[in-house]
Amino acid sequence: YSTQSTWEFSCRLKDIKMPSEAVLEKVGSLPDVSAMSKDDLAALCKSLYDRSCVTFGEKFDAEYQVKKRDMEIANLEMETSESHGTFKIPKLKKVNKFKVVEAE
Repeated sequence: YSTQSTWEFSCRLKDIKMPSEAVLEKVGSLPDVSAMSKDDLAALCKSLYDRSCVTFGEKFDAEYQVKKRDMEIANLEMETSESHGTFKIPKLKKVNKFKVVEAE
């Protein structure tokens, strides 16, 4: 390995947040569970479960939107590739001359 590529890699690593930092930033720090009662722990578990359900729902919705847009793009690309070079100019019809009647 060259020293330059190793240096570039280490610089990229500094820019990337570690998953635990990203999670802590979004969720916040957890309280001290050793000092909590059984009811408090159950309430904490329920709230964390509810938050995780919301997060997974948002993730699912975002993934669905991405897949939907990818399919739309693929369909549009297929339509444009199929229609490439197949456009025919329609024959023009002869039209009789007419006078414009002015409204009174």
